[in-house]
Amino acid sequence: MSTKQCLKCLRDKHEANFYKSYSKWHTDEKMPWCKDCLKQEFDNAHGDKESMKEILRVCDRPFKRELWEASVADEKDTFGMYFKNISLKKFRLETWADSDTATTNTGLAADFSDEDKKIAQENAGLLVKFWGRGFSMDDYTWLQNEYEDFTSRYQIDSKGMELVIKQICLTQLDIEKRRENKEKVDQQLKTLQDLLGSGNLKPVQETGANAAEQESFGTLLKKWENDKPVPLPDPKWADVDNIGRYIRVFFLGHLSRMLNLKNKYADEYWEEIKKHTVEDPVAEEIDGKS
Repeated sequence: MSTKQCLKCLRDKHEANFYKSYSKWHTDEKMPWCKDCLKQEFDNAHGDKESMKEILRVCDRPFKRELWEASVADEKDTFGMYFKNISLKKFRLETWADSDTATTNTGLAADFSDEDKKIAQENAGLLVKFWGRGFSMDDYTWLQNEYEDFTSRYQIDSKGMELVIKQICLTQLDIEKRRENKEKVDQQLKTLQDLLGSGNLKPVQETGANAAEQESFGTLLKKWENDKPVPLPDPKWADVDNIGRYIRVFFLGHLSRMLNLKNKYADEYWEEIKKHTVEDPVAEEIDGKS
């Protein structure tokens, strides 16, 4: 009976306990890790698509979306079914480099405009700092849009509330990904409900974080000035009705004239008054006579 030592558990096992490999690096045509260790690693890492990708990358095997979806349908052994399908003649010689490249959040990415993606690219450093590493640019765009939607509806006035909203967005993204891959989301939905309860954001809760529509105008002004101050307008739109000039000329300028002050407001006042001043007509001389 031919045996082989697993590089993970270091146990000698029958060759039948190792998946067949077509890699040029495996001269015995067997993977160096036993089936049990690979399956255990998959289960310990949540047993989702990302876990499968990590194992396939290490094993230098391709990730194929069609095979993954077919394997997920087999609820008994998703991992074993995928490795069985990946050994088909069509895929057996492919490596990690042959993986599907458009498998991440295709459904989510379709919801973003080019402008959203451009903004995300320009602020990539800030997005990574806030949300952490490990997400695609589409993920960061989705997370930031969702977070800003929350902050536009609710008052985020504490660090704790900010963390709750952040975790809600991350959990929502996880749910969207799992549903896209036809995976169960029961635990994630429970986590989402708990987070909504922690922030008093459930529809049945009337206290806690109040909706923006229920806030006073003064509170909204304070929030906007703290979070997103109104930027200075373009000079050509700063005073389209010349209200500022009217105030300078007919209030500040006239007041300066009354107090006999010499300043720019007085100069502007006299300049404007001159435009509306009517002088006495002067008769022209005809044949040397006035």
